[in-house]
Amino acid sequence: MGLFKSVEEVKPFVDYAWKRHKVLLGNLANADTPNYRRRDLVVEFEVPELVLKTTKEKHITNLTPPQLKVVERKTGLVGNDLNNVSIEEEISELVKNKIAYEVYMRFATGSLNTLNKVIKGRAE
Repeated sequence: MGLFKSVEEVKPFVDYAWKRHKVLLGNLANADTPNYRRRDLVVEFEVPELVLKTTKEKHITNLTPPQLKVVERKTGLVGNDLNNVSIEEEISELVKNKIAYEVYMRFATGSLNTLNKVIKGRAE
């Protein structure tokens, strides 16, 4: 068990929120661009062809890590310029994503603060 295990467990969520934030900002930046289609970041999991049963914790599994992929969203109203970006919807998604990012960062910093207290001998 590593000292930074809890931080490492939160890292993929922080990375996802950060990358999604960039994609959502790109949508806002292109809100007036003709023919622009709204994009979003999704997590894709590859389902293995053969599911192996593991009886011990250290057994090797054939699962591949999830991949992040930017996809074009075809939903939403399309204006005369054939752009489907809604500024209100993008801002709403940005706020939700920001809150998620802050929650993940609080988990990570909380774990590091606890470790810091233990190192300094002030564990509560």
